[in-house]
Amino acid sequence: MLRPSALAITLLIAFVIRAVALWTQVYVVFLDETFQYFEQAHRIVFGTGALPWEFLDGIRSWFLPGLIAAIMRLTALLTDEPMAYIRMTRLFCAGASLSVVYVGYRMAEQRDGQRAAILTAGLCAIWFDLIWFAPAVMTEVLATHAALLALWLNEPRRDGRGPRPILAGLLFGLAFCLRYQYAPALAIGVMWQTRRDWPRWRGLILGGLGVALPLGGLLDWITWGAPFQSIWMNYVINSVQGMSTAIGTESPLYYIAYLWVALSPFPILLMLAIIGGIRLPTLGLVATVALIEHLAVPHKEVRFIYLTIAIAPILVATGCHAVLALLAERLGSTVLKVGIPATLGLLSLLSWHLGTHLPLGNRWSFERAGLDAFALARKQPDLCALAVRDLFFDSGGYTYLHRDVPMYYADFDPARVLAGTPVTMRLFIMRHGAPVPQYPGAALAGASARYNYLVAQSDHPIAGFAPMACFNDAERGERPPLCLYRRPGGCS
Repeated sequence: MLRPSALAITLLIAFVIRAVALWTQVYVVFLDETFQYFEQAHRIVFGTGALPWEFLDGIRSWFLPGLIAAIMRLTALLTDEPMAYIRMTRLFCAGASLSVVYVGYRMAEQRDGQRAAILTAGLCAIWFDLIWFAPAVMTEVLATHAALLALWLNEPRRDGRGPRPILAGLLFGLAFCLRYQYAPALAIGVMWQTRRDWPRWRGLILGGLGVALPLGGLLDWITWGAPFQSIWMNYVINSVQGMSTAIGTESPLYYIAYLWVALSPFPILLMLAIIGGIRLPTLGLVATVALIEHLAVPHKEVRFIYLTIAIAPILVATGCHAVLALLAERLGSTVLKVGIPATLGLLSLLSWHLGTHLPLGNRWSFERAGLDAFALARKQPDLCALAVRDLFFDSGGYTYLHRDVPMYYADFDPARVLAGTPVTMRLFIMRHGAPVPQYPGAALAGASARYNYLVAQSDHPIAGFAPMACFNDAERGERPPLCLYRRPGGCS
């Protein structure tokens, strides 16, 4: 009988941790997750969903919504419960996230042996940031998981088997189509690995084109009318026409401030990561370039540097092993035998503390109040239409409501233009190919006969509606809880 390997056991542990987290916690990593991807898939499969300007102007690829739509369709054959297709999609993403654990193991094993591999993969399995991001349905996250596997497949081997450039190229092509902004960092990593190995370059290029042409070229041509439109149009609108800057900007120190907290104690873990980057230069280069590149971009969101965040635990663990190995040379091999499990245990406690205490612990319930209110509304048998106050993109949308009824948003703006950009942010709430008429602002209360359920803050009800239940989450802070209200009767 074959015994399970250390890698297989670590991968299993990592998957179980991620599956438990996504099954027991209801949160979104970023608001785009619902409205840019889940809602578009919901429109494909069930006919209802928000239609934002990105999918009117054609700056998003239909690849990810199409993938989610396939999961929704398959799940709908078994159950009509929306959390089923949400969790199955997240479970798929969690499975893809195991590439970080796998690459950490293989890179460390090749560099320093199995003990280093166990330490590295073990840290990747339990590190809180990797667990939190694992189920995210975001292009940055999925691109990173593909890119890391590609970097390993293109890495020169010591076992004589050599790189697998065509397969690596396929994954690089996928990563590029998902998140073209990672191209500079990945290009630096590939150049470091490949150098003047021209046959390997040919394999990488062929593999990359094998994915980029059908996924970025043909799919965009079919869906938007021009090859690679979701890439070049995205760049034009966000960078040339200034949309991303108009949405909001942050200090150049924004990412450093996040890493200071997420890698606390930062000076110690940074030093270990630097040591790890020297020992694993490909990953060190990619992580550094990705961070520097995004420091220069005015519009900043933590998810944008996920490539750096995912590599960080690999480098930290590699640095830890290097320090332990140095001590073992002077104090004996017992240092490694005792030090590796002790270090992994200490880092596990650190991961638990950083992931469950302020300021990052609140993320596990991010926007949960709105999702809980939508879930309760879905269960009401007499629901004929739902009105929503005090939230919009932070609501559950049709993805979480999953009822074929009109939805009215008080905070609805059909065509918004931000200062500094000529782009019009158009928006529709779609139901079977037709926009649902909206009643924004004060008009919502005047149209109360059109809906019999309302989601609103506890201090902002509408006359004639009685509260059924209220919900709160840590992210709401000083704001009142969100409540589901009901009015007797039907909808006109």
